[in-house]
Amino acid sequence: MENHRFDLNQIRENVNLVDTLSRLGYEPLRKSGGELFYLSMLRDNDSAPSFCVNEKAGLWYDHGMGKGGNVIDFAVHFWPNLTFKEVVEELIKVSGNSVNEIQGRPFVPRQTELTLHLPSYIIRESKELGGNKSISNYLQGRGVMDVSANHLKELYYSVKLKDGTRREMFAAGWQNELGGWEVRNAYFKGCLGKKAMSFIPGNPETIVLFEGMLDFLSWKKLSPLQDASVLVLNSLSFLDSAIQRAGKYRTIELFFDHDSAGKRATILALSQLPRAVDQSAKYEGYNDFNEKLTAMIHAEKDPEIRKANPNNVPLRNR
Repeated sequence: MENHRFDLNQIRENVNLVDTLSRLGYEPLRKSGGELFYLSMLRDNDSAPSFCVNEKAGLWYDHGMGKGGNVIDFAVHFWPNLTFKEVVEELIKVSGNSVNEIQGRPFVPRQTELTLHLPSYIIRESKELGGNKSISNYLQGRGVMDVSANHLKELYYSVKLKDGTRREMFAAGWQNELGGWEVRNAYFKGCLGKKAMSFIPGNPETIVLFEGMLDFLSWKKLSPLQDASVLVLNSLSFLDSAIQRAGKYRTIELFFDHDSAGKRATILALSQLPRAVDQSAKYEGYNDFNEKLTAMIHAEKDPEIRKANPNNVPLRNR
């Protein structure tokens, strides 16, 4: 394939996820409420359909993995041994399109009420943190409650169920740059509205990049004097845009996950940003910054853990 600079927005909007799955040999076993259910092709142990695709939104969620996203996110997980560039090339090839065909089409974003498997939603209210015990306990358990006030809200919203009734829900949430809300609680992870990155302005010379908000908040708690500008991707499918934006900064630090997708993202960013530095060694032995922080907190609370692991050696390295 020719050496193209991909427009990931065009690929996300023009490569059909259901059609791509069919071309790869996967067909849904059942359909319910506009969602298609497959045996997971990302895991070997799926005995009941747990890979869900919202056909209208072009989004997927694997209940066994607890992960989901758009067609590019799927491709990253489906071809874990390829570089990000190779993943995109393979996705385009499987879709039956060419780069020129996809990137030559007019960009018309999908109009969807809610990303992934909630058919409609209404945001009732956003409040300051501290009034909802369940949300506070969730953030406390993740170790970031005390540094979240300026970044997260208590979000109250309702979703329409299949029978037409509405269910009232709440979660910790933060707005992305397009006004969508990334929401998290102990049982749910998703996005209300348009998916996008989140930017927190700071030092105009320095920028730090994170995959998720909880990793940024963990870094903030462990590095309270840092004043860098922050870009939270909210999805690695925005990596190309993040790289372009980070390029104008003198100092660039990367804090991506230690899983295969995060490692590929780090390699790609380092190859395109000569001034970038991989800082993931700060949570060596853990998948991400928040996993390290929560492990540290549990070790401090449990005397048996402190006794067995006095130097806080990551459990994965023991």
